Amino acid sequence: MRFFLLLLLLLKLTGNAAAEVRTLTEFYANLDEAATVLKAKADLEAQQSQLHVQKAQKGWEIFGGVSAGYQKSPFAREPFGHFFDPLGRIGVRYPLLGSAERQQRAIDDAATQVKIEGIRLDWSKRLAKLFLEENYAAYWSARKMLALTESYLRLRDDGVTTILHKRREAGLLFMSDYLEFLSTFDRAERLKIEFGNNRDQALIRLGYLTNAKISPFQPVKPELPEIEGGAPIDIEQLDLKILQARIENIQNTKEKENWRGIESDVNATAFGGPAIPHPSPESMQLGYGGSVGFNFRMPLEIMSLRKNEESRLNSQLISLRADYTHRDQELQHEFRTLLSSYQQLAQQIKFQHTRLEAARELMRERSLRLQIIDGDAIEKYLQAVNTYYRVAIENIETESEQWKLHIRLRQFISLLEAQGRNFHPEINVNELMQPLQQAVTFLAGGEKQAAPKRVNQPARANAQVSFGRLAVYVWNFDQLMAQPGLWEKKQAVEIDRYLVSLDEQQISMAVAKPARLKKFLADAHRRGKKVELLLGDPDWILPAQRGKLLQLVKKLSGINFAGLHLDIEPDQLVADLSGQERLEALLETVRQVSAISPWPVGISIHPRYLTPAASFDLCVPCELKAKGVNEITVMYYSTNPANIVAALKPLMSQYPDLLFSLAQSLESELGPENSYVHKSQTIFIQAMKQLQEQLRAPNFAGLVIQSWQDLESYLHENTL
Repeated sequence: MRFFLLLLLLLKLTGNAAAEVRTLTEFYANLDEAATVLKAKADLEAQQSQLHVQKAQKGWEIFGGVSAGYQKSPFAREPFGHFFDPLGRIGVRYPLLGSAERQQRAIDDAATQVKIEGIRLDWSKRLAKLFLEENYAAYWSARKMLALTESYLRLRDDGVTTILHKRREAGLLFMSDYLEFLSTFDRAERLKIEFGNNRDQALIRLGYLTNAKISPFQPVKPELPEIEGGAPIDIEQLDLKILQARIENIQNTKEKENWRGIESDVNATAFGGPAIPHPSPESMQLGYGGSVGFNFRMPLEIMSLRKNEESRLNSQLISLRADYTHRDQELQHEFRTLLSSYQQLAQQIKFQHTRLEAARELMRERSLRLQIIDGDAIEKYLQAVNTYYRVAIENIETESEQWKLHIRLRQFISLLEAQGRNFHPEINVNELMQPLQQAVTFLAGGEKQAAPKRVNQPARANAQVSFGRLAVYVWNFDQLMAQPGLWEKKQAVEIDRYLVSLDEQQISMAVAKPARLKKFLADAHRRGKKVELLLGDPDWILPAQRGKLLQLVKKLSGINFAGLHLDIEPDQLVADLSGQERLEALLETVRQVSAISPWPVGISIHPRYLTPAASFDLCVPCELKAKGVNEITVMYYSTNPANIVAALKPLMSQYPDLLFSLAQSLESELGPENSYVHKSQTIFIQAMKQLQEQLRAPNFAGLVIQSWQDLESYLHENTL
């Protein structure tokens, strides 16, 4: 029995580990099934039917009647003085003046109501989409915090409580500290239940909203367009649009109606019946006739009626306009309040990232002390672990709250996907869990793992070193995909971003059979890696060849790359163009690509183009930003970090709204002053660390190595 229980638990854990990656956009296909959308559709159809009814009642009318009775003629002799009198009438009538205006007003009112219900339908779809995203965000944050909490609780399950108990019995730990440590695990257990319930409820609500059964999945936080707060913003809100529709309808009524209170029509009537009196008792002769008439009706106080009707419309119009102005002011205030909170949370995220780094560093420092110092070092280490866990949870909560505020702000305004991106990307959950996993490994073998004290120990070539965000250009994508154990491979440097180039055959295969590539991208994302599309033919700068690049972007637009990176250097272009013409053609190509790209766009560029003096008096960073570029990768190939920092630091400060990354070379074709391939791994690692530290800024996106194949060869074959 115990064996089967363990087997079921293993299968459950395996299923959770292999959860399918599902992006937010995959859920949008079923939004029309939401209950609010279905109700809005039904209301719209009912009002459209009412509009057709009003239109059908306008214009010509048919009227008629049949009557019968007895009459007595004073001129007829007995016994013919009393006789039966049947009569039939039929006619047509056409409304004029006020009657026609009354029918037209009914049609206009019905058309306005159709317009209002159409607004409600569009709004219900928009709110359903945002509400779905809000629940997706809730699922994302709950799942992330649950994973972090489970990682923290492994400390308790793997023997930390035993260590604390032994130290308390030996008199090395105060009872208050002992109980405090136990209470943190109890609190984490409570949070685990809370996060699990939040995750399950969000999953259920996603199922309700899409009218589908949804299994647990791996969520992916999308890139959130930045919301600028300085410029005036047009608020888009349901009640404002409805008020505007009603104002326009009343204004239209005032302008079009001139015969209020006067009902009239023109008609034609045909009638027939027996002649009166009957000429003989044996036979009855029929008579017939017709008439054309004009009818009208109006009250004696017609002028008072028209005056008061005009006054009523004016008052109603003034009231609606006042409501519109008041509501617009309220919405502007509400939006600005939310925007202020959103901007504060953006700064809070920056602060939380700094706190997280401080907590991570505190854990590292405490672990080093624990290895070489007796006393209360283990208590200090556990306190550092608790602090890190608490800060990491707060980090996720802040990111989640900012995302939800972003969704609420989008109830007021529409954002274009091409707008600037948030400069505070999420921290991958695996990266958040790593210090806790290291703590579990560190403490699993006992209270203290002794190690010789080392001072100023240089980095070893076989020890994994993190430089923050390290990216690589990949020009041989097939080799990368075919490499066994790519994601589990441990190397001297950690890569979390791949700029991959596809040749013509690979692109055709990706379009025809994208499953293999999509699986690779999903596996990369699950492990916290970003894979961006790299396109790098300089001929695409030319107007005649530019269409090929645009066509490639359209073909691959359905594949979920993390970004698009252009490596189209004008200096490599073989064409009879001046330097300025090459640069202007490059900027135009970038503009057209950014306009259709479904991904954030980055570009590699030589540092000479970052100064107006070398760029024909053009502000290239300004132009690139205006044309939709999110990131500029500066290809400053030099083994002198001081020169690089001196050049890039002022540039990043000058353009804080642009992301910058730095490309470094390991190519053997370049000389020792340009490529680290001629240096030892220790020098390379130290130089990369120095660059990361000295270029650290909110708009520094990390280092890019040229290239992945050169890096692989360097790490395995360099003997310096």
